[in-house]
Amino acid sequence: MGSDAVLRNSMVWLAAAAAITGIYTLSWKKMGITYLFGMLAICGVVLPDWDNFDRGVSRWCAVVTSEGMGRATPVTTTR
Repeated sequence: MGSDAVLRNSMVWLAAAAAITGIYTLSWKKMGITYLFGMLAICGVVLPDWDNFDRGVSRWCAVVTSEGMGRATPVTTTR
């Protein structure tokens, strides 16, 4: 199952859990909090491109080429 399918399934299950929480507790606030924390958890687990974030923090915004993806060591440049 691809990462898009995992993300989609996770969001559907989260929406169902938030709806059940809202119906059971009769609270919009608890339903919103459930959804918010669930989305943060999903984003933290499913979305990160770990090869990109495995570099130094200062290089996270730099463009990553297909050759640079998957390297175990960061690419060093000389000036």
